[in-house]
Amino acid sequence: MTKKIVLTREKTKSKQWQEYFIQNGFEVYQIPLIETRPKKVVFTSKQLEAEWLFFTSVNAVEYFFEKQPLNYTYKFAVIGEKTKEKLAEYGISPNFIPTQYQTEVFLSEWLNQYPEKTSILLPKSNLSRTIMEDTLTTKGHSVFPVELYETTAPAKSESALITLLRGNEKQIIIFASPSAWKNFYAVAKKFPNQKENWRIASIGNITTKAIVADGWKVTYQAENFTMKHLVDLIIQEEYK
Repeated sequence: MTKKIVLTREKTKSKQWQEYFIQNGFEVYQIPLIETRPKKVVFTSKQLEAEWLFFTSVNAVEYFFEKQPLNYTYKFAVIGEKTKEKLAEYGISPNFIPTQYQTEVFLSEWLNQYPEKTSILLPKSNLSRTIMEDTLTTKGHSVFPVELYETTAPAKSESALITLLRGNEKQIIIFASPSAWKNFYAVAKKFPNQKENWRIASIGNITTKAIVADGWKVTYQAENFTMKHLVDLIIQEEYK
């Protein structure tokens, strides 16, 4: 029996995983449950003169360099392998990468390695958590958060998701953010009898917490919080 996977990230970020799953014998559906778009931003002199620039997502890198030329003097810190790879496209190698790709580990390790007070520019989305700026500010650093982009639910995805849910088939659905989960849950809770048909895969602890808080179980979460590790885990477990 062919296993069925639903990818919920933006299509451009799901393409390689769609192909990877297909190569491994899965039937794949793409239903993007989030989309991003840039916001109008005017950077202040203090923001542009910060010593450090923290990137926590690929989107943050893309939208930042759409607005700013490459005449930077920042030190760079990133969370995530894909974020590091995107930064490399601009010819930049980060000065700091945590041993695990999660905010709490990033903060602990960076604060331990760089104890001196400094200034930090923090590009983010409208839905980003405030734990990073709150923690850094508490430790005495000057933090300049700037909302570069907003995350919304694609208009066409709700109808596609409803159609899929009505099919009453067993699926594995992958979530890479709490935002994607919330947009799914807003529709899925209207189909309580379908809940047992869905096995949930989560990219990391924050997304998992959002899923569990809504009363759902997470079947798959990789120890390393990357899409590659999560996808490999699903393939390995489904074909034991």
